[in-house]
Amino acid sequence: MKKILLVCLIVNGILFTASGQERPLRQDEIAWFNNLYPVLYNVVPHEYLDWKAVGDGKDFDVIKYFCPVEYADNSCRGKCPVSLGKGDPYSLNYKIEFSMPSEQSDGLAGSAYKTITDFNNATQIAAALKSTAKSKLSIQVMVNISSGESGAFLLSYCSKNPPEKITLPVPTTLALIGTHSDGCPFMSDGRPDMSPGDAYYDNAIIFLGKPVAGQTADDRHDGQVRTRYAIAFDKSKIGVPVTQNIVVQIKGDAADINAVIKLIDWKKLYYLIGK
Repeated sequence: MKKILLVCLIVNGILFTASGQERPLRQDEIAWFNNLYPVLYNVVPHEYLDWKAVGDGKDFDVIKYFCPVEYADNSCRGKCPVSLGKGDPYSLNYKIEFSMPSEQSDGLAGSAYKTITDFNNATQIAAALKSTAKSKLSIQVMVNISSGESGAFLLSYCSKNPPEKITLPVPTTLALIGTHSDGCPFMSDGRPDMSPGDAYYDNAIIFLGKPVAGQTADDRHDGQVRTRYAIAFDKSKIGVPVTQNIVVQIKGDAADINAVIKLIDWKKLYYLIGK
């Protein structure tokens, strides 16, 4: 994930520098980015159980953010795309992922496989796959999202398990957790899907600062419900480096999601709104 982000930043840097579509960062912009990142870093946990953590490091410098690699004929350090603050909002994302030790996850997989006695039984297979969907956990915090009404944030769940509201110590405009279960087996061509990827993982979405701007539902024939949510953003103030909205997405097993929610400093995160 981090390598992909780095490649994208490098490509973007080459493109906007080569085309002359860059400008120097203003001091207020530099201060906003450099003050925001440490808060995002500090509000999330960096340890969870005995799991391995992978994510963005503690160090951040916006001078290099839009130009991670500088070439001999490319003086893009301290510059940004001209679209920043015009067509593109001042936004910043932070993501950290945790993974269960391999000996534990391998044990989960082995135990799950042994529970299947009939490989045509969708419920058995779904129960087994769901029991293994608890070896990863990811937290993503996104600031200043301008996605219109298309619905950029997906909440998926089994139709037999309606989303549950999440109670937090700060005001929220959306705070839901969606869960999957063997009550809604994933199917492929009429047969149980043995390799649905991470589809059986549960997920949560939290909106801070701005209300829901729209939502669209995409219900599947196998009982899975997929609802996409959009968060509001005041485009008339796009040129001001101020935090308008914050979106937090968490993916993992519901028990781990609920546990890590208690480890996030929600008050410090909410305090960013308007700053």
